Amino acid sequence: MFADILKEKFPQDEKNGLYKVPQLPAVKLGKILVSDTRIASPNDVVAMHYNSGTFSKSVILFTTNKCFYDGGSFLLEDIREVQEKGSNLIVFVNQQAQLVPHKLSVKNSQVATTLKKILTSISHKDPKSDQLMEKTYEGFSNTELDWLNLRDEIMRTIDMLYERYNDGKLSILEYEEKKQELLSRL
Repeated sequence: MFADILKEKFPQDEKNGLYKVPQLPAVKLGKILVSDTRIASPNDVVAMHYNSGTFSKSVILFTTNKCFYDGGSFLLEDIREVQEKGSNLIVFVNQQAQLVPHKLSVKNSQVATTLKKILTSISHKDPKSDQLMEKTYEGFSNTELDWLNLRDEIMRTIDMLYERYNDGKLSILEYEEKKQELLSRL
């Protein structure tokens, strides 16, 4: 689910305080988890942003389904919008049927931009659809899955052609010819 996005898109950049598994700094993470008891085990942490300044420090920890920061936490699946304000991120989260803003402090605007992209990707991910897809295609062989994927791709292409026809970019004759050509591949 969200761990895959974090592992794939979260950069390993020690200079900016960005870390992901398997290269999390064990000593820093251990000190953080001793004082912050919301996370049971260091193995639960997938990625983190550690910003230690001269007078203050801020930490953002990501597990497979939650984000923890100095002022609170939220479920990743509840993210609805992310705004960047300099070296801060405002994450709007659906909590108790309303959008609640969470302010995350980061090292600089470059880190803010990076985290905004990651959190936006997470906000567009629907974990329930992944579970549904796994159940839908469960029990099919690889050949059958290839055919189903081809069928789905052809149907999406036909839908796109229909939109182009409605926009006036294709004539009805061109639309029907291309549709028949695509369907003949099945």
